[in-house]
Amino acid sequence: MGSMSLRNQPTSERAFATFVVLALAAFLAGGLAFTLRRERAVSAQAPAARPHLLAVLEGVMAPNTSPAELAVFRTWVQGGATREGFAPVEAIVANNCASCHGEGGQFPRITGFEDLRPLALEETSEGLFDTLGARGLHLAAFPLVFLLAAVVYLRRSAWPGRKALMGACAVAVLFDAGQWWLRQGHPGHAWAAWTASGLLSAAFLALAVVVLADLWRGPVEDKA
Repeated sequence: MGSMSLRNQPTSERAFATFVVLALAAFLAGGLAFTLRRERAVSAQAPAARPHLLAVLEGVMAPNTSPAELAVFRTWVQGGATREGFAPVEAIVANNCASCHGEGGQFPRITGFEDLRPLALEETSEGLFDTLGARGLHLAAFPLVFLLAAVVYLRRSAWPGRKALMGACAVAVLFDAGQWWLRQGHPGHAWAAWTASGLLSAAFLALAVVVLADLWRGPVEDKA
């Protein structure tokens, strides 16, 4: 396998590679947990302790939201963010938000009940995953995790099935990104999110097992 093989690396490089693989696994696990909490928020019956929607309206959007309008949003959220109570919120959104957040606006579409209810029910946070957001995780961060692990480590493995596993990782990433994109504005089919999370978890677990086993199995002896 030559110098490219994982088994021929010095101990210090093996230890560093192990750290990187485990760190990527921890990041992926945290990101999946974050996105699945968002999925649960869609079907939740009670508002979060600090709903994301109110945090935005009281924060970056405060200059554009009057106290009376904020009170309407707060009443709707505290009432469970139901479709029956959405009419007053819808009127405010149509008057104040549609120009930027409607179809063709410069920002993501957040005007309908299906767009606002998850934001009303999910709890806000200031952590890394909240900063990246679901879009960044599904369309950028998760693919980069697999790309880095596969290109830098898995392709250098001596395991004969590494190419098939790389293909399986690509399928898992594409399925996750595709199901997330297609379901935007159309809540439901929670099975797709759970299936995607399961595929990503299984694919990376297999990748990590193969890479770590190859790293610490011992050097390859060159045959004359």
